[in-house]
Amino acid sequence: MSLKENLESIKQEIGAEEQFLESVIKTERFYKKYKRQIQIGVVLLIVASVGFTSYNYIKQRNLEVSNKAYETLLKTPDNTKALNTLKDKNPSLYEAYMFRVAVNKKDTAKLEELAKDKNYKFLADLSSYQLAQIKNSKVVQSDILKGFALLEEGYDLLKSGKATEAKLKFAQIDENSPLSKIVKNLEHYQGASK
Repeated sequence: MSLKENLESIKQEIGAEEQFLESVIKTERFYKKYKRQIQIGVVLLIVASVGFTSYNYIKQRNLEVSNKAYETLLKTPDNTKALNTLKDKNPSLYEAYMFRVAVNKKDTAKLEELAKDKNYKFLADLSSYQLAQIKNSKVVQSDILKGFALLEEGYDLLKSGKATEAKLKFAQIDENSPLSKIVKNLEHYQGASK
């Protein structure tokens, strides 16, 4: 009995080794058949990994440099080196800084230039709105802030006791606007408080 059991265990071991060798041979054949494609895939994977890592490093570095330049500009606004660095490394932060400076100095020429900028639509609208505020104009060419300007005009009319004119201004604000709740509350207001 023991000899039979030994023979069975040897057969099982040989069967397992045979299956292992068979899978190794299949893998080797597969590798030989697709060797070129596998190598190209590995090289592409390595190049993509290096490229992605490099891109993220450069992006992070530019962000750090531009933030440092912005900090410097906040401390010393006349630093042209920091201004040029900010312009090169982070154009959107540069535009926001220029907007801040133009608003603080009430520089209408710079605000008009920023209002015409098609790359930064929100900043252009803010510039138009600020320009209208500086010029005491009630006409705002802003798509985004038009509702806010109408709300402000209506509120001024309410304060001066012109409730019907204010309601006409409020009616021009879109019902889906986030300002609609404020408008509904103000419509109940009938004039300046004493």
